[in-house]
Amino acid sequence: MENSEWQIRAKQAGLSQETLRSLLKLSKSGVSQGIRGAWASGVPQSIKATIIAWELMTPEQRAEWVRLAEGLE
Repeated sequence: MENSEWQIRAKQAGLSQETLRSLLKLSKSGVSQGIRGAWASGVPQSIKATIIAWELMTPEQRAEWVRLAEGLE
């Protein structure tokens, strides 16, 4: 399957699927299917919002977000 708009945006912003998984507390397959829009509802709003937020953040803000999210596990 070709890259979806959201896969492309995530890659361009430097956001890996592993980081998405960590931020959203989803399984690897959940992130993979979600970012490709494989679900009947398309790409979940939580994934879209996370990618948009990541695009808007500075590298320092991103690092802090990941640190805080990983502390919740």
